[in-house]
Amino acid sequence: MSELSRNANRCLRHYLAVFTRHQQLANKSQALDEALHHFLDQRPVGKNLSWLDRATGLAAAPFWREADVVNASELSALAMSRILRHESAISVELLEQLSHAVPDTLRWAIRYSKLFARTDSALWTLLRDRVQGEEWRIFIGVCDRLLAQLQPFDQLIQRAQKQLAYLSLLETLSYLSVLAYERLVPEAPDDSAGDSWRVYSRVISHKLTTCSEEDFNLNDVRLAQSLKRHLSPIIFPSPAITLECADNLEAFGVLLAATKERMDYESSIDWFCFDPECRYRLEPGKSVIYNETENGSLTWQRTEQKSQALWHYWMNRGIHEFIERGMAEVQIGSQENHERNALAYIKAVRGELQLQEIYGLDEEIELAGGGCARILQTLLASELHSAFFQSAYVQPFQKYYAELGIVSKALSKLAFSGLLNGENRFPMTWAEEDKKIKRTTGWTVCSKYPQGSILAAKAILDFWTSDLKALASSLKEQPQLLVPTLCERPFYKIGRYNFQFPWVVAQQNNLTAVVNNLRRIGARRSGQMSETRRIELRLADQLRQRGFAVEVGYQPERTEQEDPGEVDLICYRDGLAMLLEIKSGYIRTNLHEIWLHRTNALRKAAWQLRRKSSAVVAALTRDELLREKLGCSDPNPGSHLQAWIVDTSIELDQQRVDGFLVVSLEALQVILRDERQLLLDVNQVPQKGTDTMFPDGFSAARFVEVVESGEVWKRLA
Repeated sequence: MSELSRNANRCLRHYLAVFTRHQQLANKSQALDEALHHFLDQRPVGKNLSWLDRATGLAAAPFWREADVVNASELSALAMSRILRHESAISVELLEQLSHAVPDTLRWAIRYSKLFARTDSALWTLLRDRVQGEEWRIFIGVCDRLLAQLQPFDQLIQRAQKQLAYLSLLETLSYLSVLAYERLVPEAPDDSAGDSWRVYSRVISHKLTTCSEEDFNLNDVRLAQSLKRHLSPIIFPSPAITLECADNLEAFGVLLAATKERMDYESSIDWFCFDPECRYRLEPGKSVIYNETENGSLTWQRTEQKSQALWHYWMNRGIHEFIERGMAEVQIGSQENHERNALAYIKAVRGELQLQEIYGLDEEIELAGGGCARILQTLLASELHSAFFQSAYVQPFQKYYAELGIVSKALSKLAFSGLLNGENRFPMTWAEEDKKIKRTTGWTVCSKYPQGSILAAKAILDFWTSDLKALASSLKEQPQLLVPTLCERPFYKIGRYNFQFPWVVAQQNNLTAVVNNLRRIGARRSGQMSETRRIELRLADQLRQRGFAVEVGYQPERTEQEDPGEVDLICYRDGLAMLLEIKSGYIRTNLHEIWLHRTNALRKAAWQLRRKSSAVVAALTRDELLREKLGCSDPNPGSHLQAWIVDTSIELDQQRVDGFLVVSLEALQVILRDERQLLLDVNQVPQKGTDTMFPDGFSAARFVEVVESGEVWKRLA
C-alpha cells in the first residue's frame, strides 16, 4: 500500500494513542476494542476527514499483526468489515497475513462487508487467489454458490426489462396494478403484502432510473392515450385482450416472479452475512448454509408475538381514548359508513398516542418542505383512505372474482360499476393535485375546522406524497439512495397528477408507514432532535409519577482524556440509582436492518453506558448538588447503579448488547402504567381488575426485577 496521506496518518495516530492509553487500564484486546469503537463512531472528528481516511489509518495500525489480541477482540471483525468497504484502504498483503493468523475474524469481516458479493472487487479477486487451506476453499465455494443462485433470475429480469423498456412509467404502473390484484384472490400465494410491495418497489425504482423527461410530462390527452392502449384492453376486453397487452402482462409476470425469487435469495445471503448462528458447508445434496439451533427463529417468533401484543395494547388504549373524547356517541360521516369511519378514527387515535408517547411527536408533524400537518388528521386521512379502498375496491373485486373466477373479468365489472356511479374504480386511481386536495378536505373536519381545511389537506397530501420525477433524478445521481416503499409514501406524483394504488393503501399498516416516513425516509428532518428530547422528558415524567427523582441531560465532569457525554436520564428511588440511555429509530423489517441497528446504534449506546456509568458513579460520590436533586442521602449511591439501553424498537428487547440490557420503550410504558392486561385482544381484556405486576405496591427493586426478567411478556402464548 502507498504512503499514508496526511489525513489517514492523523487517524492512525489517534487510534494508536487510544490503544496505548487504554492498555494502562485494561488488557490489549480491550484496549483494541476501545480504539475500534472510536473508528466505528467516526472518530477522530474533523471537517475534512472521510470514512476512507479513517479506514486507511486503522488498517495501517500495527496491532492487526498481533493475532492473540485481534482474536480476543469483540469488535475486530466488525471494524475490519468497515475497512473492507474501501478497496484502497487495505493491502491484499495484510489480508493474506490475516487469513493465516486470524482466519475466522477475516471470514466474518468478509461476510459482514459482503465483499464476496461485489463482483467487480479487485481486492476480493486477489485475496481469493492467495488464501490457502481447506477452510478457505469451503468458504469461497459457499460464497460462489450463494452468488451463483442469483444468476438465472438476473437473466430473466434483464430479458423482461429489455422487452418492457419501451413502456412509459405510467404504462408500467398500469400493468403492475392489474397484476397486483392477482394476489387478492383466495388461491394467491400466502405471502405478506409487505413482501409483494417490496418486489413492486424494486421494479418501480429500476424503471425510475431509465425514465425520460417525457414520462413526467403528462396531460389529459397523453394520459387518455396511454390508458386506452395499455389498460383499457385488459379491463374492457372486446373481444379479447390485445396481443401487445397480453405479451406485456406475461413479461411483467416473469419480471415480478424473478425479482421475488432474487430477493428471496438475497435474504439467504443476508442470513449468511448477518446471522451469528449461521453455519456453512459444501456437502453434496445439502444446503450450503444452515443454523445449528432454532434459537434465532424462536427469538424472531417471540418478537412477532410481542409486536402483536403491542398492537392490541395500543388498540385498547385507542378505544379507551375514543370513548374518553366523547366520540362513541357521535355519528362519523353517513350512517352507512359510520362503523367503518369509527374504526378508522380509533386507529388514528391509537397512532397518535403511540407517536407522541414512543416517538416524541407533538400535535403536529414538521414537513421536509416546510409547514406542518396535524398528527391526528394525517393519520385519520390515511386510515379513512385505507377503509375506503378496502370497501370500494378490494371487497367488491373479491366478490366479483368469486362470481366470475377470472381476474380481468372481475376488474372489468369493478370498473363498469364505478363508471355507472361516476367514480374511478380502475386498478389505480389518479386526480389532479387541486382536486385531490379538495376531496381530502372533507377528512380534515374537526372542532377547529368544522368545514375542513384546504391548507390542512394540502399538508397531509404533501406528507404522504412521493414526487417520482424528483426521485428519478436523485436515483440517477445516487443509485444507492434510500427510496420510500410503496406504503411509506402511498401517493405518487407524476406531473400534475396524483396517483394511488388501492391494493396498497387498503392493506398497508398506516402506523408503520407514518413512523418510517418520519424516521427512515425523513431521518434528517430538523424536528428529529426536539422529538428525541421529548421522548426523554416524557419518560422522565412517567418515572417521577412512580416516585423516582429524575435528572435529565446531566453532563458529568469532562477530563482532559475523556468527555463522557450527556446522560439521558439518571433516576433514583429507594436507595437504587438508574442510568438510562435512550435510542430512537424506525420500525425495521429485515435481518440486515436489525443487524445494522445492533452494531451501530445499540453498540454505541452500550459503549456510552460503560463510560457514563463510571462518570455517574463518580459524580454521585462528589457532586452534592446532584445528590440533592435526586433526594439521595447515601454518600455512595453508585454502588447500586442499574444501567439500561431504552430503545423505541422492539426487535432486540430483552437482549444484551455488550453486557447491557436492551428494553423497549413500549415495554417500559406498559410496566410503568401497570397495564399488562391491555396486551390481550380487545375481546379478552378483563372488564374488572388488573393483571398487576406490583401486587405488593410499586417499588424500585420490584420495577427492576420486572424489567430484567421480562415479566411483562410472560403471559404471551
